[in-house]
Amino acid sequence: MIQLINPNDIHSAADTWNGFIYQGKVALYHVLKLINEKDSVDGLHLQLDSLEDFAIIRYENNEPKPITLHQVKAVKSHYYSRYKEAFEKLEQRKDNFPCDDEAYFHLAIENEETKADIEAKHAKLKIYEYDGNPYCKIEELQDKIKVKASNCLNKLGLIHLSNDNYLEILCNELESLITNNIVLIHAQNHSPNGDSINKSAYYSTISLNRFRDILIADLTSIQQDKNYFIKKLKIDLNRYYQEFCLEHEDEIDNDAQIKLHQYLVYFNSLNNLQFEGFLQKIMPHRHVKFSTLQEYKDNSLLINEVKTAFLSILHGIRSPDEINKIGWTDSQSKKYFPSSIIVSNSSASKQNISIDILNTALDTLIEVPFNSDYVITEGCNVSSIIEEANKSTRINQSDIDILNNSTSSEYDKITKWKKISLIDLEQAKQKLNENNN
Repeated sequence: MIQLINPNDIHSAADTWNGFIYQGKVALYHVLKLINEKDSVDGLHLQLDSLEDFAIIRYENNEPKPITLHQVKAVKSHYYSRYKEAFEKLEQRKDNFPCDDEAYFHLAIENEETKADIEAKHAKLKIYEYDGNPYCKIEELQDKIKVKASNCLNKLGLIHLSNDNYLEILCNELESLITNNIVLIHAQNHSPNGDSINKSAYYSTISLNRFRDILIADLTSIQQDKNYFIKKLKIDLNRYYQEFCLEHEDEIDNDAQIKLHQYLVYFNSLNNLQFEGFLQKIMPHRHVKFSTLQEYKDNSLLINEVKTAFLSILHGIRSPDEINKIGWTDSQSKKYFPSSIIVSNSSASKQNISIDILNTALDTLIEVPFNSDYVITEGCNVSSIIEEANKSTRINQSDIDILNNSTSSEYDKITKWKKISLIDLEQAKQKLNENNN
């Protein structure tokens, strides 16, 4: 008899899935492994964060039937005790949702216990192997995915496409299938009369043939244009986010996980034009341009700026004041917006960053984000960007005159920057906490 499963009885952590970037990559690795090993993947589907972190399922009478269950744990600890509860949870999941094959546990760090020892203590699960190793480090997974993708191309008679540039394009497209699926689940959950997050995650599966279709398509016609690089930048931001969560796992409690995850879903839900505008707003000190490979290399996200400044700000400050927006308001009705700016409080640094922001505003007509009074930085306080820039001879005085005297609507966006201050994270936290007391 087929076991009937009520998806609303399965708690999906998709709304708090801080690990979904790594888990999604692990799922992609496994999908490519199946495509390599099987003669056909007809009827197989990838289910994300429902029966487990991910599962391979097939449908019987229009209901998902698990074939393999997969739990993924991206934590830094190598101690068995750190995973014991998760091992037991996976075993319980296999009891609750019997699968045709195995329940696999994926490790990102080599454990103090051997694979054989863990499986002896937890007979209902298997430790997943990556080319014979019982773990895969986060920083090594992308290269392993590319190898699996290359193997797939070889199997499908497309080995002539297997070069570094093409594999980069191919893996971006494959990974986007998974990211877009998670965003879709959230869109359904938050829409009027939408399904619950549990039901959406249970039924919003991806046919493995969709991955195969991308593999057999000739992607050489995909232009490396602005749209392509925006997709790459989203993947970069997702990766930086995952690394940040892993590096700060001891500091990120459950409430912070929920908050940060909501931000991540927001970033990924932006269309290309919105995402480009979002990047420019968090990087007001740099002209965001990436229509060509060179522009992408010169102007893309910098990992240190994103992790040390932008993500630290999002983690350090309470949830945003408006749904699906980033920004905060203090008790004096002053508005704050995060940035990726990392500079010191030295006089030279203050002048240089103010000039950079002013020149970017002049070049791009960048809007003031969130109609802000303060742009939050890592380590810098400037009471007035325009006044600080005025102290230097490096700024074009004619541009300053335009800012000070213009009444043209074309410069409305720019003149608003005259009122902006820079504030460091700690001072911003103090002012915004006053709003809660």
